[in-house]
Amino acid sequence: MQSSKDNATQLFAELDRLLNQADYNKALKHIDKILKQNPNDVDALHCKVITLIKLEKYQNALDVVTNHFVEDQLIFERGYCLYRLNRWSEVLELTTKFNTSGKRELGHLKAQAAYRSEDFTTCLDLYNEFVNGTDKNDDAYNDILTNFVAAKAALLFADGKLPAKYALADVTNTYELAYNSACGQITVYNLNRAEKLLNTAKSLCRQSLAEEDYTEQEIEQELSTVLVQLAYLYQLRGKAAEATELYQSVLKHRTIDITISAVASNNLAALKKDQDVFDSSRKLRSASSKSLETKLFKKQRRTICTNEALIQLYMQKYAASQEAARRILQIDPADDSHYILLAAVSYRQKKTTKAIQDLQEFAKEKPKSLLIHFALVQLQLQQSNVTAAIATLNTYLTAIGECADKYRPGVVGLLVWLYEQAGLSDKSIEALEKAEKFWKASGPTNQSLSILRQTAAFKLKTERFREAAEDYKQLIKANPSDSQAIAGYIMALANYDISSAESHESSLPPLDTKSVADIDKLENVVPGVRKAYKKTDAKSDDVSKTTTKKKHKRKPLLPKNYDPNVPPDPERWLPKRERSTFRGKRKKQINKGSQGAAVAGGGIGGTGSANISGKSATTTAAAETSTPSTHTETAKPKTGGDKQKKKKKKGNKW
Repeated sequence: MQSSKDNATQLFAELDRLLNQADYNKALKHIDKILKQNPNDVDALHCKVITLIKLEKYQNALDVVTNHFVEDQLIFERGYCLYRLNRWSEVLELTTKFNTSGKRELGHLKAQAAYRSEDFTTCLDLYNEFVNGTDKNDDAYNDILTNFVAAKAALLFADGKLPAKYALADVTNTYELAYNSACGQITVYNLNRAEKLLNTAKSLCRQSLAEEDYTEQEIEQELSTVLVQLAYLYQLRGKAAEATELYQSVLKHRTIDITISAVASNNLAALKKDQDVFDSSRKLRSASSKSLETKLFKKQRRTICTNEALIQLYMQKYAASQEAARRILQIDPADDSHYILLAAVSYRQKKTTKAIQDLQEFAKEKPKSLLIHFALVQLQLQQSNVTAAIATLNTYLTAIGECADKYRPGVVGLLVWLYEQAGLSDKSIEALEKAEKFWKASGPTNQSLSILRQTAAFKLKTERFREAAEDYKQLIKANPSDSQAIAGYIMALANYDISSAESHESSLPPLDTKSVADIDKLENVVPGVRKAYKKTDAKSDDVSKTTTKKKHKRKPLLPKNYDPNVPPDPERWLPKRERSTFRGKRKKQINKGSQGAAVAGGGIGGTGSANISGKSATTTAAAETSTPSTHTETAKPKTGGDKQKKKKKKGNKW
């Protein structure tokens, strides 16, 4: 009898053969036979975990690891299953806890989990270590470098700040590296460099895949990623036609990745705006499927959801628009755009008061949201309520406290303008002086010079010439070639010290005589009209009348049987019963009666030759000549008189 040890050896030998042949379904059944004989066989359990991973049954593999191994065993297999199940936070926790020996495979797993969970800083630090610790001749070097460059672009795309030690660089070793380098340049709006890199990626992709005997369909599928990014670049440049053509060419292929399809559909809908909204709605609905939740970044999902809400708003589907806007809050609770969309639904329905009330409630929930407060100010200004707009803006400024955001030139400029509209010039000066004081304490910056320029211009406008001159003098000191500051300084001096103003006149830049217009042409130009107005005499008037084009009248639509030789009936517009030529139905009883019945006129004298009735003939002749009718009129049959009973006839009713 064969021993159990020999039997196990044979079973494992057969398992090895099946695994080498990549027949994982049969291998899994074979492993179950081994485990039936020995349920606690560690090697068989480990083989089962690997086989289930190969069959992409990650939850089953994780269950085996969890039920039969302790926490510090099979760490990589456990972490990999968690990663494929999109449980990235658990992967980070696991790899941080047990990666004490610095195993590279666990480090790579941790870096990938950090990338998918959008912890790009951790991801960059890890890949930087891998790049520095890997030989450039190593086969894995380009893959590591590709992920490193992708992490840089992803950090910048998420509005993060890239550390100086991780500066962008153009790497074109492979088409993946060229593509990722282009994505990084797009995020910092170096569009010319990005376009060159994308074209390089396109040519490298086609060349390298053709050498590896890829089919044309597979090459086109791989190129779709590059083409969509190139279309996005055209979109940023305002080349809508070129971008639309590329997006549509990519979407024609049914085999493209759903992530690429979602991005292309969203960008195409953004290009169309409020045109062809039904097609855009269909495309965005497919781009919002649940299968894409783990494939797209948070910013991408938020953008798609925002566009979907806007498209529904264009289609006047207000409930659907509100639902899409609320989904934005689930994707990114820190994003305030969904509040604006909810208020826009009310505003679109011409419920401005409700929109203002909604924004006021949102402002209480988010007292430090610039977006919500600015939208509220805009609606209040539309209702000419300047006082309420000032109160809203001051509420926001009080909530954020003393910081750089409070004294940004744009915010200060809006506050000054509102005070000016309300007639509060003193408040305007006070706001400008506070901002100037804040930026002076922070040192010379672009913001401080911008505030100083606003202050000087406002003082000049309110006739505070001496104070304005001092401010312009500081601007000239900071930049002696600032022609606007020099001009403002001379204008201020001219109101109280003309001699000084004249002495500084030479500091103004000389006029460009080449760009000066012809004085004669300027005299002939009517103010407010772009085209020159030329005086014309009587002769030129006659000529102009003859040269003017005649307006072409549209040819009338005539009936098919129209005959131009036959004059139209002048009574053709009247109903038939009212026309003079109308003859009613003959009464059937009109000739009935006895033979001796009386007939008007006695039945003789039909020609008028006899005058039996005794009337004079001249009266009749006079009556006939007094009606110059162009056509004969027949008298209508009398409708009154004795009604005779008619027999009810059978037949259809009319």
